[in-house]
Amino acid sequence: MSFIQKFALRNVGRNRRRSLLAVISVMLSIMLIVFLQGMIGGFLDNLVQNYTKNETGHVRIATQEFEERAKFFPVTENISDPDAIIQRIQDDENINKQIKSISQRIVFGVLLSHDGNNKQALAYAGNPENEKELLMLNRSILPGGRYLENPDEAIVGRKLAHDLNYMIGDEIPVMTQGSDYALHLKKFKIVGLFETGLGMYDEKIFQVPLASAQELLRMPGLTQQIVIMLKDYHKSDVVAAMISERLSDYDVTVSSWTEIGVYSNYVEMANNIYNWIYIVIAFLGAFIIANIMMMVVLERRKEIGIIKSMGFTNGQVLTMFVNEGMLLGFVGSVVGSFIGIGIVTILHFHGIDFSGMMESINFPMSNVIYLRLNVLSVLIAILLGTAVSTVVSFFPSRRAEKMKIVDSLKSV
Repeated sequence: MSFIQKFALRNVGRNRRRSLLAVISVMLSIMLIVFLQGMIGGFLDNLVQNYTKNETGHVRIATQEFEERAKFFPVTENISDPDAIIQRIQDDENINKQIKSISQRIVFGVLLSHDGNNKQALAYAGNPENEKELLMLNRSILPGGRYLENPDEAIVGRKLAHDLNYMIGDEIPVMTQGSDYALHLKKFKIVGLFETGLGMYDEKIFQVPLASAQELLRMPGLTQQIVIMLKDYHKSDVVAAMISERLSDYDVTVSSWTEIGVYSNYVEMANNIYNWIYIVIAFLGAFIIANIMMMVVLERRKEIGIIKSMGFTNGQVLTMFVNEGMLLGFVGSVVGSFIGIGIVTILHFHGIDFSGMMESINFPMSNVIYLRLNVLSVLIAILLGTAVSTVVSFFPSRRAEKMKIVDSLKSV
């Protein structure tokens, strides 16, 4: 430790009450930043997880023709021999270790009717066991019902069933256009009603087994899309590129969720906005340090003159005062970061229940948000708090640097 840093450390301890006030101010702002990082990260993770598992997967494999018309869920543009494609992917150890689940899926629109009521709906078809890891509707089955176990069964969203007066045990006559462009009819027995808390799913979705949908749509052995969920969705682009290279001899398109739709743009925009908010909060917390340093400079004018007359250069005086502000910011940042990460850790495991808010929001988010636990955010918060405190300390420190020896010694 240099003698200038020793001077700075000694000066911080001269007025402990004032220094404590500065530390508390920075501590509160950094604690808030760490908490917000965890909460906003949890919201975004929840949004991405729900959107991808229900819509696109982290990586989606489909034909180019399907991707061009994906919003219409065409059942005429299908993947041939999907089992061979899945096996090719799973044979690559580097890819397979990144994958959480992989499933064939068909999504098609229908018009349902019952007792004179009509409503548009979406049928999700996939292997029920695999879809437990994707849609996870088995966790939302209401009492009295059960999940899919046999062919030609269906589970229906509670609000969809209510609008059409469906009950468990009823049969749904589903008529839709098949892959041969002809209309086909098939009946599915309702074995369960589900309630996810998300209006956009409870109002329009029902799930059926993949084999039954293939029979209805006249597409045996074919699938509309292969949906892949990863252990870390941040690696979607990299894994998608690896899979694309692996499947270069197949007539399919491999897309990361970031390339499908606009959700990834929303997520990126939200991240950028919140990063600026964090910086503003840090400046607000450190602003009191600037005020304290200005008071310190005015109170120690005579001392500044004395140390300059003893040989201290202007640069050394500036460094001493900047170090004082930086030290106050560093201590406050460390304490605030650890308090913040403690709160985030608790809520990472217990979550925050937003059920009351989510009932009226037609958005792909779960009712309980689990905060994102990221130790890196502690280091970022400490660096941010320290850097901001250093910056706001610079301007009052410049005033001390520019003081003339004679004027300083004349001050009382």
